Order: sequence, then structure tokens, then C-alpha cells
Amino acid sequence: MDNRLFSIDPYAGISYGLYNAVKGEDGSFEDFLLHYDSAGASDGDNSWLNKIITENTANALSSPEVLEAMNTLGVGLDLTSSMDYFDAQVYAAKMQLMQAFSKRDDYEEMKPLLEQLMS
Repeated sequence: MDNRLFSIDPYAGISYGLYNAVKGEDGSFEDFLLHYDSAGASDGDNSWLNKIITENTANALSSPEVLEAMNTLGVGLDLTSSMDYFDAQVYAAKMQLMQAFSKRDDYEEMKPLLEQLMS
């Protein structure tokens, strides 16, 4: 089945490779077919892949380990379904910044500035 799709839609093979790069072992060809937008891909629109990346990022950020670390730092998690890939990346960078600053000796002095950055 996948060989026939790839011969009909030249973007499908490339898109399936991108899908596998994002999903890894959690992905399947059937799941790819449920998400893939052939017409959009042929027009250069890869929003279907951005949605998968956003879902994966949201899932990673809402893992028990991350939530526990955020709770320790006093940071709330507000992921909405409208978050796009760029927003998820910015949020992840902010989280890394919070974590790095929490290890500094002057964390208490920096805390008001960091809370302002997170809003």
C-alpha cells in the first residue's frame, strides 16, 4: 500500500520520513495516513506536521517528570490546543531558562524578573 501511495504522491515519501523523524517508534503508517494532507503537501503546506510536532511537544511538557519539576520551581503549565510549533518552542526555551536560573545562587533575587518573563 505505501509503495502505491509513494508512486502516486511524490511528497508522501518525504512526508513519511519527516513523520517518522518526529514520531519515532510511536508512529505507524496508519497514523501517518490519518494525519497526512496530500493536497496541502503538494501546495507546500505542512501544517499537518506542525500539529503532530505541537502534540508531541505538549505531551513531553506535560509528562509527570516535567510537571513535578515545574511545580518545584513554582511555574504553571498552560498549554492550549491553539499553541503552534513556534509557541511550543518558545515555551520550552522559557522552561529551560527557569530551570537554569533556579540553580543560581541569586535565584531569589532573580525570581521576580523570571516570573515577569514567564507571563
